[in-house]
Amino acid sequence: MGGSLQPAGACETIKERVPEYAYLPPGTKGYLREKVEKALKTAKYVSVRLRDGSIVYRLLMQSAMSVPMMVEEEFEWKWLFKYKAEVSFDMMPFFATGGVAAPIPFLSNEKPHGTERRRSRNPFPPGAKVGALRRPDVIIVESEAILWPGRGTVDREGGHHANNMLRLVEVKFPGDNWGPGQEEAYRAISGDFKNRMTVIDVTDCNGDLQKIPKPAPIPAPKTNDEKDRQTVPIRSVPAVPHHVWYEDWWQKAHEFGEEVEHAVAPVWDAVHRGYSYVSAETSAFLHQHAAWMFTAGQWVADKAHSAWVWVDEKGHEIFRYTAAQLKAGWEAIVQMTDMTWDVLTHIDWAQVGVTLLKGAAIAVAIVVGVAIVILLLPELIAIFAALCAIIAAGAEAAAGLAAALGVVLGGGSAVAALAAS
Repeated sequence: MGGSLQPAGACETIKERVPEYAYLPPGTKGYLREKVEKALKTAKYVSVRLRDGSIVYRLLMQSAMSVPMMVEEEFEWKWLFKYKAEVSFDMMPFFATGGVAAPIPFLSNEKPHGTERRRSRNPFPPGAKVGALRRPDVIIVESEAILWPGRGTVDREGGHHANNMLRLVEVKFPGDNWGPGQEEAYRAISGDFKNRMTVIDVTDCNGDLQKIPKPAPIPAPKTNDEKDRQTVPIRSVPAVPHHVWYEDWWQKAHEFGEEVEHAVAPVWDAVHRGYSYVSAETSAFLHQHAAWMFTAGQWVADKAHSAWVWVDEKGHEIFRYTAAQLKAGWEAIVQMTDMTWDVLTHIDWAQVGVTLLKGAAIAVAIVVGVAIVILLLPELIAIFAALCAIIAAGAEAAAGLAAALGVVLGGGSAVAALAAS
């Protein structure tokens, strides 16, 4: 049976590498296996249409595994959670001291419980240096009551902490190999890696990645009455009172194969039906809060009224945001995600990734070729899509938007260099 942990020759979905590294801490293997098995049932890769019209293929199993952990950490456990997916670490202290000082997790400015800062959600945090930024798959902490996820005792701003790292976990899906310097960096982050680091080899026991896709017409959006949708394994107390699903586009690679014409467009791209790859529930939400997505057109600055207007191909106004609305939305996005203008302007593609939860929406974005997870309030998805669409309109539009948002431009971009390092 796929996913069984029986030792006598049965297939194991997740298997810890030994003797190089440690076994998982007691009581954690079942939780991680659940996330891995669900991720295996999403598309091995999906073809996406970037804002310049090009088509790329991206492996998204890692994002599918991270999404439920991030939801639980922020929305269900208010950051006081044992499992922390994709924590960004600064390797510079380790390099500068010849391996004496521990790499340091990047922190947000937000203090959800009064005094202690939470970890940053920005995958390209300000201050990161090329070649010195690492994001392990999962950090398991000693005490979920402490927000600090590192083993070092001093943060990047000089604040003091207690060692709170129980285990660094790296998950290797089929076809996922170590990148240059990755294994050595993760050993440095964990410190005593033989006891604090676990590397999991994932086996596709159920053959989910071997199914031969057959091209087919784009189906109608699915509703919550259909039983074949992949649910997101959200664990909380009290339990989430309704099913939460991965959106339909996760399965497009299985349904359509490598048909370029079926590449998933970004949610804001009405011309290429970027809204047609989501469920009926999410589509209805977008119709209500972002009607402009469903009409081909473009954003135009209305300087006389300090607004941005979505104008259709016949010149009719469909929707408008005031500069004040966009600025307030951007500030809320920054507070929730730690996003910077540099990251926003490098988003090539984004889609709603999970059926909208009560109080939370999950988007998956591609930033300079790197897939990242973005958690927002549902009402911010529309603002987020509008910001991306305005930036996609060109350099002049992006500069005007920056002025409206109060963003000070200057200096070069670090995101592209960090993504390539």
